[in-house]
Amino acid sequence: MPIIVIDAQYPVSKYQEVLTAWLGALEKYSRPKDIFTPLVENAVSSNHEGLRVFSAFQTNPGKYEAAMAYFGKFMASFFHIENYYYDMSTWMTIEEAMESIGATMPESS
Repeated sequence: MPIIVIDAQYPVSKYQEVLTAWLGALEKYSRPKDIFTPLVENAVSSNHEGLRVFSAFQTNPGKYEAAMAYFGKFMASFFHIENYYYDMSTWMTIEEAMESIGATMPESS
């Protein structure tokens, strides 16, 4: 099942705008329960460029398009914030990656 990874970064000086946008997005776009399962939800770190927020969500079978549509709308809530950047990418589990090259996972002992 595909994993949607969102990696956002913004200057520390924008934290209040980001917080306001995030709370507004949570209110506007209620989280669907049958589309994805959170794996990592809003892990936060800081570096010399500002704050970084990382999240990963495993999509439920047949729900990838619905999950991408949900996150696309949610993340649009941040478009107005200057110097707010994010990457939204799709990852595979190791089992799916191995299968895509015709290999299988070794058995665990």
